[in-house]
Amino acid sequence: MGKLSNLTQLDLSYNPIETLPIEIVKNGIEAIRDYFRQLKEGKDYIYEAKLLIVGEAGAGKTTLAKKIENPNYQLHKNEESTEGIDIIQWEFPLENGRDFRVNIWDFGGQEIYHATHQFFLTKRSLYALVADTRKEDTDFYYWLNIVELLSDNSPLLIIKNEKQDRHREINERALRGQFTNLKETLATNLATNRGLEDILTQIEFYISNLPHIKEAALPRTWKQVREALEEDSRNHISLDEYLRICSNNGFTLYNDKLQLSGYLHDLGVCLHFQDDPLLKKTVILKPEWGTYAVYKVLDNDDVIRNLGCFNRADLEKIWSEENYAYMQDELLQLMIKFKLCYLIPGRKDSYIAPQLLTLNQPEYDWDESDNLILRYTYDFMPKGIITRFIVIMHKWIYQQQYVWRSGVILNKENTKAEVIEDYEQREIKIRVTGRHKRDLLTTVTYELDQIHDSYNRLRCSKLIPCNCSSCKNSQNPHFYEFDKLRERIAYRKNTIECGSPPYNTVEVLRLIDDVIGLKQFKKDEQPDIYRQPNKADRSITINNNINATGRNTVSEKSEIKIGDGNTGIVAGGRESKNNTINATVNESPTEKKWNLSNKLALIGIIATLFVGLGAWLFGGLLNEKVMEWFSPDPGTQQEQQN
Repeated sequence: MGKLSNLTQLDLSYNPIETLPIEIVKNGIEAIRDYFRQLKEGKDYIYEAKLLIVGEAGAGKTTLAKKIENPNYQLHKNEESTEGIDIIQWEFPLENGRDFRVNIWDFGGQEIYHATHQFFLTKRSLYALVADTRKEDTDFYYWLNIVELLSDNSPLLIIKNEKQDRHREINERALRGQFTNLKETLATNLATNRGLEDILTQIEFYISNLPHIKEAALPRTWKQVREALEEDSRNHISLDEYLRICSNNGFTLYNDKLQLSGYLHDLGVCLHFQDDPLLKKTVILKPEWGTYAVYKVLDNDDVIRNLGCFNRADLEKIWSEENYAYMQDELLQLMIKFKLCYLIPGRKDSYIAPQLLTLNQPEYDWDESDNLILRYTYDFMPKGIITRFIVIMHKWIYQQQYVWRSGVILNKENTKAEVIEDYEQREIKIRVTGRHKRDLLTTVTYELDQIHDSYNRLRCSKLIPCNCSSCKNSQNPHFYEFDKLRERIAYRKNTIECGSPPYNTVEVLRLIDDVIGLKQFKKDEQPDIYRQPNKADRSITINNNINATGRNTVSEKSEIKIGDGNTGIVAGGRESKNNTINATVNESPTEKKWNLSNKLALIGIIATLFVGLGAWLFGGLLNEKVMEWFSPDPGTQQEQQN
């Protein structure tokens, strides 16, 4: 792959990646090319992964983490619940003689922490869901869904903590039928260590067999820097210091250094927000340092009493410890980056954490005539969607007053939008009134769709209201799934029946036009106009199903086989166990029509044109010569006349 210098596009959708870290792949061709270039200089493996322990408060998550680290750990009565996240390191030996390092992330189970899981539940990790069998309060479907959404279906173990040996049955077969990442259900009594040995065995097996552990080699310089950063006792370092560490360990190019920090950031090993003007100047070596600082604000009694409102003076008190004192600007920006708070417009140095807002919806007048209405419904609704939306849209909060924990009133250009989350019903309700309803609704739906796209496998439906004579101007019209309307258009079904009496027939395009607008709809639906169908797409399959496209071939020599037998393409692969890469070159639909007879015909036409042109030119020159030969010289003619 690193030698495919003319590769311009790489499509890896729905294909397993076994030889490249997915964190590198997602950054595109140049990142892959840089990765292979550095790999040539030497490679190694990092035997390290995260074990994330989740569950309700008081289930035994912290006890499990400490028992993994030390089976002889003694339980303490009234042990304090985890605030935010605690991280513990644990190692076990592998068969190849190397040690495998496990970073155990113990998550606080309190409700306030649920909305922040989206920032820390990472892909390609192992998860353990701890359930207290005495309380029977574990919402298995919530935790399995949230892990599936945020971790891209990483493997999960259910640990039944049978306190006082109280057994509890769960419908494991039904759970396995819905969640393919559920691997084992294990019972234990952490007070007596019953079942602990089996848990440790299963954790070692599943975490050491995560896809990225054995397959993806890393440049040797990356591992050296990773070890140097790990040995550094500081919570954070400056970007300049990080760059110096990279230089001391064999790095020469600036972009290579940033590629590594981005890779470590994606893995959760460190935090480096390269796209933020303030945060990019700092590399946070201990993520728990940053997350603990964030939770200190969210757990603060004064902030809670003030319904999430705090100012700079409050932060100086909350972050008064020496290890936070000189990083308050960065920590505040970290909270803003995580969409956990926003600056109140017009109020200097005053902020709000929306997850601590009042639960009570304020009273307000609403003009119910001629509203635009929209709904989102969810198969499973993760917590934190509406609070993230509030942070994003905070500049337009009506009078900076009409906002509560589950909803907000927005005001922009004499137009108001009401956006309310109903978590129990798993839906978000939107209604808009005023002069520019469609414009504001488009903005609202765009931001919500962006939030939805940040989750893996989130299943939600956008509902369009009926506009028949019975439903128009109703606050409770019949709704249609937007995707179903799009489907009807594709099958040239131009009308649809209202689902409420008297079952009027309405036009599909008018339904869409009322809410989205046909111009915007057509823009969203049109194909990629920048695609050039006349150029053949070279399709390459590497180690199972990695597809790449490019315009040209590469004249390297290696063990690559091309399906059409005509083109030789070379990529490395000699250092891996499987050093043969099978590639197929597929023609685009346009190229399939361009067969040998077409090419010969074109050659014939071109040849005829050249022959004709040559004959014409040659004929003209020949005629001039003939005329010269048969025409007497003007001087000779004059002599003859004399």
